[in-house]
Amino acid sequence: MPDQPIRLAIVSRQEVVARGLTAMLADYPQRITVTALSSVYSKALGVDVVLYDTLGLHNSDGAELDHLVKNTDAKVLIYSRDMRPDLRARAIAKGCPAWVSMSIRAEDLVEAVELTAAGKSLPDQEERLGNEAGLSPREVETLALITQGLSNQEIADRLFLTVNTLKSHIRQAYRKIGATSRAQAVAWCMQHGFAPPDA
Repeated sequence: MPDQPIRLAIVSRQEVVARGLTAMLADYPQRITVTALSSVYSKALGVDVVLYDTLGLHNSDGAELDHLVKNTDAKVLIYSRDMRPDLRARAIAKGCPAWVSMSIRAEDLVEAVELTAAGKSLPDQEERLGNEAGLSPREVETLALITQGLSNQEIADRLFLTVNTLKSHIRQAYRKIGATSRAQAVAWCMQHGFAPPDA
């Protein structure tokens, strides 16, 4: 346990999530201090760890998470919805190796925050979407967007890739999962935990 409480910021689009997490962590004042995050784009966050809700990646280009990872000194811990492993895969692809499930218990969350602050790996991080097929995080992200029904051009725009580079990722991913068509790829993804298209 560190000498001083770890300064934690919670970034979530949903107030109920941020308040719920803050209430959960209030039972551990000697270990965690939840601070308000006035602006995600502030360079001096004054926090050790940011707990980032992957819902922030839904229908966005991920610029907010990119900023946290690349332009701040805080370590980023992903808070992932179990029914949206595709969003977790996008966060991993953006450089966030550590994540916790939304179903995590308070004590385990405190331990995860402490490990993240210390730069240590979290246990059980090997179970990753697409891991059994040997997919890279970028390939998982690509397949997730295909499963969401986006066209190649839309995916390329969202991932800031050229269409040719995207097609290369698609070919590699298809080869790994044994798909020869988009329909087969989507069927494989649906059977392996990728979220269906949004209603």
